[in-house]
Amino acid sequence: METFQLIGYVGAFAIGLIMGSTGSGGSAMAVPIFNYLFVMDMHSATAHSLFVVGMSASAGVLLNARKQSMDWQLALLFSIPMVVTVFLVRKFLLPSIPPVVYHTDNLAITRDLVIMIFFGVLMAVAALRTIKDAKKKSSKPCNSKQHYFPILLFGVGIGIITGITGTGGGFLIVPVLILFLRLPIKRAIATSLIIIALKSFIGFLGDVGSIEIDWILLLSFTAISLTGMAIGIHSSHLIGEKSLKKGFGYVVLCISVLVICRELAQLI
Repeated sequence: METFQLIGYVGAFAIGLIMGSTGSGGSAMAVPIFNYLFVMDMHSATAHSLFVVGMSASAGVLLNARKQSMDWQLALLFSIPMVVTVFLVRKFLLPSIPPVVYHTDNLAITRDLVIMIFFGVLMAVAALRTIKDAKKKSSKPCNSKQHYFPILLFGVGIGIITGITGTGGGFLIVPVLILFLRLPIKRAIATSLIIIALKSFIGFLGDVGSIEIDWILLLSFTAISLTGMAIGIHSSHLIGEKSLKKGFGYVVLCISVLVICRELAQLI
């Protein structure tokens, strides 16, 4: 096994650990790992990422179900527009984007580059907002019944973004649940896993038949990720809410900086 692939499998464990403790960040790591370490093109990397993240999130839902910390109604409101949007984007929009978006004699801007830069910037914005919010005093949670339309809009918007980038979307969903609906971080984490699981599997189904799936790699990678997920969920209950919120923000911020720097370096 090559060194890069070994690092990739270590990353699989880290994906599960981070998803279990923060409710997101799995796809933020999985996409770069499949793209950089397993040398997949972005479409294949995002498809493999959706499966891994979907399986890990599903395990998280089962592990959290006994604790009754999830908001099923809110998860359903988010999931319906997201699932439909992600499937349509993965099935029709993404394959229609040309491999090279813009080029001159000395410069070629590819679809993969644009997607990864877009991905990194979104992560950075979400991370900074979450870190800033962690310093504030907790406020009264909003009633989701009074925010049906905004939640549907968030669902469509995040569905478009995650459909293009191939991410589970937790790095956007968790901040929305925390900042907009004022859910406690641990409840937001548990609820986000439901949304991520549903949306990721539908997104993956949208890719089946259009790309080649490396099932041996995918299943072994997923098995390692599930081990990390179980440990991460257990660890999250030992950490205070403010510390967990800050930790989530800094993890996503670090990944965003690495992704942006890595992609911009290709233009130099």
